[in-house]
Amino acid sequence: MAGDKVPTVSRFPDVSTAGARVPASIFARLREHLARFPGEMIPLQIGDTHLAPPQNLAEIEWAQMTPADLYAYGAPNGWAPLVDALAAKARAQNAIPVTAAGVQVTCGATHALSCAVQGLCDPGDELVLVTPHWPLIRGMALGANVVPIECVLADLEAAITPRTAAIYFATPNNPDGAMLSRDDLARIAALAAKHHLWILADEVYEDYGYDARHVSIASLPGAFERTVTVFSFAKSYAQAGLRIGYALGPDGVIAVLKKLVNHSVYNVPVAMQRAALGALTNGAPFLAAARASYLAARDAARARLAAPAGCPPGGAYLWVDFRRYTGDDCMPILETCAAAGVLLAPGTAFGDACGGFARLCFTGVPPARLAEGIDRINAVLANL
Repeated sequence: MAGDKVPTVSRFPDVSTAGARVPASIFARLREHLARFPGEMIPLQIGDTHLAPPQNLAEIEWAQMTPADLYAYGAPNGWAPLVDALAAKARAQNAIPVTAAGVQVTCGATHALSCAVQGLCDPGDELVLVTPHWPLIRGMALGANVVPIECVLADLEAAITPRTAAIYFATPNNPDGAMLSRDDLARIAALAAKHHLWILADEVYEDYGYDARHVSIASLPGAFERTVTVFSFAKSYAQAGLRIGYALGPDGVIAVLKKLVNHSVYNVPVAMQRAALGALTNGAPFLAAARASYLAARDAARARLAAPAGCPPGGAYLWVDFRRYTGDDCMPILETCAAAGVLLAPGTAFGDACGGFARLCFTGVPPARLAEGIDRINAVLANL
């Protein structure tokens, strides 16, 4: 009727539904324990390294560069020398048939994965997460109004519905270090083809396989055309603070990711990309030494730890099984460990069915501190 007010959508003071639904990062919450503990906290909860990178910012000849090299806006897809080097690396090392047009440099692998979720999934779509999974991927889905569906690899086809848009998995996996074989990857690729799905492959630990060889799913016949693969200089080259990651994929998909990167950060800082290129170019000795160091740390940590943990063929973590002590909720143990000055990441961050487990990073601190941290955990278990 004339004069009636047209209903309007008011938002303030409420935030968006998607924004409210995204959980706080488990790593942000664990930092609160770091702040509260009065003594020396041993941080075994976060995936980092104690090793120095093969290329650091102090080694770059900044004074020889023009202001445009450092302070002007850069290309949205990435600094050309780094992009070209990444395309060559992908073809030679990963057997992924990519060109420079199929490379997108991002602010870490986290940014690459976030843009990929947006680029491959519409609101209301389902994203299947092979579980246990990297924790932030679930929040990324929720933030894009995408529905995360968790399943173990054996149940993958049963988890696929008409609403499924993509499959996410990590190999080597975070948190349990599992590495998918060529046969495993071929089955995933076949399911994706059968159901017309995208594949989102998280391969940030590609350089740290100990008992198995890493295989990129995009190298398999027919898989490249439907796969976005993500990598990280933080994990490969100990450059977490530089925030350099990258995504590889078919030209058309990467063109979409370029738009999403451009609309989120405009471009990744070129100065940081220069340091990444230095690591990529000269980092082979570092990778060999780091792999040997991490393997020794894995074996020492597993032998010292009182709680059971599988032997991860790759990655940076022990997936510790506390179920014999507290059943399917190990948070009481982790809180007691935190009070004793050592942090672990609770399994609930990695999947709804993982509450009896915790993730222990064996690469983040030197061997002596790793041993001390495990001794503190063992002391907690001995008092139960």
